[in-house]
Amino acid sequence: MVLGPPGTGKTDVATQIVSNIYHNFPTQRTLLISHSNQALNQLFQKITELDIDERHLLRLGHGEEHLKSTSDYSKSGRVESFMDNRAQLLSQVDRLAISLSIAGAHGNSCETAGYFFRVHIAPKWEAYESRVLEDVSNQSIVSDFPFTLYFSNAPQPLFPPDRDSDEHREIARGCFKHIKKIFTELDDILPFELLRNGRDKANYLLMKEARIIAMTSTHAAIKRDEIVKQGFLYDNVIIEEAAQMTEIETFIPLTLQLNGDNITSLQRIILCGDHYQNSPIIQHRAFREYAKMEQSMFARLARLGVPTIKLDKQGRARPSIAELYNWRYQFLGNLDYLNSIPEFLSANAG
Repeated sequence: MVLGPPGTGKTDVATQIVSNIYHNFPTQRTLLISHSNQALNQLFQKITELDIDERHLLRLGHGEEHLKSTSDYSKSGRVESFMDNRAQLLSQVDRLAISLSIAGAHGNSCETAGYFFRVHIAPKWEAYESRVLEDVSNQSIVSDFPFTLYFSNAPQPLFPPDRDSDEHREIARGCFKHIKKIFTELDDILPFELLRNGRDKANYLLMKEARIIAMTSTHAAIKRDEIVKQGFLYDNVIIEEAAQMTEIETFIPLTLQLNGDNITSLQRIILCGDHYQNSPIIQHRAFREYAKMEQSMFARLARLGVPTIKLDKQGRARPSIAELYNWRYQFLGNLDYLNSIPEFLSANAG
């Protein structure tokens, strides 16, 4: 639980948590949930600006159209992106085959490209690696490198003469890593090539390919049966604006997966919010006053003494404005730059 007063950076903390999970646990999948499309788009926007591969991002629901991005992160947009990427990668496979003088339609499909890698590229590299790279005394690193012609469009010279043999070995390994990445991505695209139905492609994207999936709590509730039946699995849930969601809205996203043995794969639940601000809006008077439905799960857990990580310095408002509401928080201070950046030093004359 991350408790943050206004302007303390709850969204930035959530963004960094997503980045840490993505890079440290490459096989895990993370579900992003928020009460409103606006808050979810703000979080998703910050994630797209990080070092995260676009093909692993998916935004579900109608709020995607308001996302300020040149890329389309909806199901259909992601599938189109995969197919566009497929054409570019296959053209690189053809280039590689021509550079090695290996005849054949190797860039015809992801499947033929996979055969090409296993039959021609991998053996060439293994032979080169065992003969040259692992033999420290061997100095023919440059002359024996099999992919020199393919990298003719890279900054030249590919192996600068002023570098030593160890650096040349690293350059060779880096070049092969680049080639291998092409075929790894084509392997990921292969199912989209085999599946003919657009709906099947979109479902495969959600089930297997996307690693960061964002949706509102409302979308999770409406589509829950459909998502569970498809066999959707995920490891982490990050809920933004958790204090503005009713208990059931918070609970539903935790139950979007069913395993036959009743063991969930869920490993982390991160709730970000501030129960001193807005509470859930319940219109029905009896539900509000007698059932206490306007208490969020975040507020309940905080009242029960569940440990919270408190963000204790705000950086959004001038200190004189922050004084109007910091009485509500025992620990709220101000970041240092509020006393130095010009726009925070004077009142808004407008």
